[in-house]
Amino acid sequence: MKKSFSTGLIILLPFALSIWVLSYLFNLFTNPLYQLIENTLLWYERTQGIILVKHDAFVHFMSRIAALVLTFFFIIFLGYLGRKFFFHSIMKATNKLIFKIPIIGTLYRLTKDITKAMLSSDQKTFKESILIPFPSKETYSVGFITGDVPDSLKAIIPSIDVTVFIPTAPHPISGYVLFSPRSSLKPIEVSVEDTFKFLVSCGVLHPPPNP
Repeated sequence: MKKSFSTGLIILLPFALSIWVLSYLFNLFTNPLYQLIENTLLWYERTQGIILVKHDAFVHFMSRIAALVLTFFFIIFLGYLGRKFFFHSIMKATNKLIFKIPIIGTLYRLTKDITKAMLSSDQKTFKESILIPFPSKETYSVGFITGDVPDSLKAIIPSIDVTVFIPTAPHPISGYVLFSPRSSLKPIEVSVEDTFKFLVSCGVLHPPPNP
């Protein structure tokens, strides 16, 4: 029974986590417009005397779907405007005002920089999987090269070349940021995705080498 339960949990857990993440994102993006659309539908039914949908649950669902579609097109429209010079100037001035607000400005700047780094199409956040001596010279940790060392730090220690992120297991969203000479790193022929799987499983799922 114990083995059957473990096997069933292994099969069910990925589906449950995927549904939870999708549900969270669905609610996150639809909440701003959901109530507005639902109230508009109900108001239209009351004023016009026309029942568009008989079941309240279906009204809620359709309001969510409509909110998601409108949010999708709003994001595209916002991205289109963001490429225009005049809108870029407006956003730049707005950002300067927000940056001056205590606490909020710091959080906004941090969120903006991280989002831009993670979602930018012209660069990869994690460029390469490597092994690095950590936390001692006799042991190695799996990490990712994230970029070059900032010039301000390289001026202090000229020998360091790259910035390395070492995730913690099984929660790879936290970890350590190290600055290391490239000669100290050992590249591994494993994709970034497979490396993350290896970390999340605490070393149970061995990554296949890249072809």
